[in-house]
Amino acid sequence: MYRLCLALALLEGIAGADGRRVIVATPPQSLSEQAAAPATVLYLNRCTGGCMVVADGTNDAVNQHTSILSGGRYVLGEYQNTAQQTGSAADAEWNQVVKCMKEVYSPYQLTITDQQPPAGTVYNEAIIAGKPAEAGLAPDILGIAPLANNCSAEQNVISFSFANQHPADQRALNICWTAAQESAHAYGLDHEFQYTDGTSACNDPMTYRTDCGGEKFFRNKRAQCGESKVRNCKCGATQNSHTMLLGIFGAGTVITSPPTVSMTYPPPGSTTIVNGIAIHALASSQRGVSHVELYFNGSRWGDKPGVPFGSTGQPASDYAFPLPANLPDGVIDIEVKAYDDLGAMAATTPLTVTKGAPCTDSAQCLKDQTCDATGRCVFPAPAGKLGADCAYDQFCESWQCTETTSGKRCSQSCAIDEPATCPSGFDCLGSEQSGFCWPHDSGGCCSVSESPGAAWAHAGLAFFAAAFVMRRRKR
Repeated sequence: MYRLCLALALLEGIAGADGRRVIVATPPQSLSEQAAAPATVLYLNRCTGGCMVVADGTNDAVNQHTSILSGGRYVLGEYQNTAQQTGSAADAEWNQVVKCMKEVYSPYQLTITDQQPPAGTVYNEAIIAGKPAEAGLAPDILGIAPLANNCSAEQNVISFSFANQHPADQRALNICWTAAQESAHAYGLDHEFQYTDGTSACNDPMTYRTDCGGEKFFRNKRAQCGESKVRNCKCGATQNSHTMLLGIFGAGTVITSPPTVSMTYPPPGSTTIVNGIAIHALASSQRGVSHVELYFNGSRWGDKPGVPFGSTGQPASDYAFPLPANLPDGVIDIEVKAYDDLGAMAATTPLTVTKGAPCTDSAQCLKDQTCDATGRCVFPAPAGKLGADCAYDQFCESWQCTETTSGKRCSQSCAIDEPATCPSGFDCLGSEQSGFCWPHDSGGCCSVSESPGAAWAHAGLAFFAAAFVMRRRKR
């Protein structure tokens, strides 16, 4: 049996808007048995010529029946573009919405189509058309969808995103945001307020927050739920929208653009560097840059988190790495890598420069480095497994050597409230902002090692009543 989640959210770009949550008791006749398996097809319906929807307490997307509207028959108008045009005149804008929805759901084995599925296909339907008044709802409602009482994925249900109620500002992206949120409720996702590291969940479609913009994606970050403040999620204390969908559908083929990164200093063609400079790189990504790494001669010497998201998303930004004071002289290959939140990576072409003079003897290099025949000081390939004793970051396969009161061990970043981010036999210690995996029962917490490169920190890159949850904008 399931309840209905009525999601109130704000349309980004409407100044001064505040989210309000409205709860409407679910009538007994609207309850139905859980689906045996989730639908792996999501049909985006623009309601060509208008959609007749029957609200009779049952859920049957194939025959346009829904239990989340008040009883009766409703006709929703065809999708209109910004100029209130329908048909072929609205195709370009509609195609932007479809493209965005395909990008948002591409990490999962879920088929997104705007063509009526053939007979016998099990699917969920996302009606992206009409106005709330045409469904008997208040004019500031942007969407409405079912949410299972136990947060399981449903099949053969309809979500509604009232596209014709959206104003012109970033219209296609905002319609996509609404449709992604409403359709995801049918797969068991709740609203998110902030990530467990304290940052805003504004870049995930499951939010109502409007403190950042741009295209929103289901993020691989543990989040606390809520509309205007933090509350427990409907089916647990927190939620990770990406891993929930991944667990339902399995991995798909990501179609978003990978990150881009270019080294801006030293500039192309440089042949020397000196102490006191900083390495600069410009990085951006459609999904946003998760972190940027600096490498010298194939070993990682620095790691910086992506910049915050702003009003238009995450901007292309400069990432600066001061040259480590203990970087030995010699021939140096400089490389910068940028990653998005799903691990897609881009790297600069290595820039070969000389600091001081090429090395001639390993005694001129750091401990465990050797001076190779080309005049480079190089570390051996990382050999330290997770939990191994270490003296510096470059020894560890994870490039992370963490120090606690019980010694230094190779570690990796983890989420405090998500134990599965550490393998069996390891605990996630530290804080919500900077957790790290540490051998179970070995004790000790918590300071952080200083690498040969620099002293930079590691280890951390209300229950719903029976109700509807709607996405709403303030008039």
